[in-house]
Amino acid sequence: RLEALSRKLLALLGLNEEGVELTAVPLPALWPRLHAACPDVSLRTPAAAPTVRGDADLLLDLLCNLVQNAAKASAPGAPVLVLCAQAGDAVTLTVADRGCGIPPELIYMVDKSRARRQGGSGLGLALCQRIAAAHGSALRIESEPGRGTRVSVTLPVWKEDAP
Repeated sequence: RLEALSRKLLALLGLNEEGVELTAVPLPALWPRLHAACPDVSLRTPAAAPTVRGDADLLLDLLCNLVQNAAKASAPGAPVLVLCAQAGDAVTLTVADRGCGIPPELIYMVDKSRARRQGGSGLGLALCQRIAAAHGSALRIESEPGRGTRVSVTLPVWKEDAP
C-alpha cells in the first residue's frame, strides 16, 4: 500500500510520468480504512455517502492527514467528524473539529515549524492541497480560534460516462 501511495504522490509532485487515474470511489468503503488508519482518534463518519470520481488511496491519505491534524488540535478524546454533503453533481467532504482553531492570518499558510513541534513534517497540508488539485478541487479552510476548524474538499459524483 505504501509503495502504491508513494508512486501516486510522486506523480502528483510531477516527479513521475504516470498520471493519477480517477475511478469510482464508493465513500462508505473508505470509512473502515480511515478508522483503521487513525485508531487513536474518536472518529465519526457518515452512515451513507455517494460514490465519487477519484483515487481511493489518495483520498484516504488526504482524509487521514486532515483527521490527524484535527485530532492534534483537539482535546484528548474529542470527536473528529467527517461530514458529507451532496449538491447536484458534487460532493463536499468536510473534516471538522472543535479544537483550538487557526488564526485568520495563518489559514492559508503551512506553518512547518509549528507542525514539526507537534510531531509532524509540515508537509501534510501541502500534500492534501496537491491531492485536492489532482481531483480538480482545492481545500477550503474555515476556522475560528477557540472554536474549531472545518477543512473541506469538493469532488465530482461518479458518472459511468465520465472521462
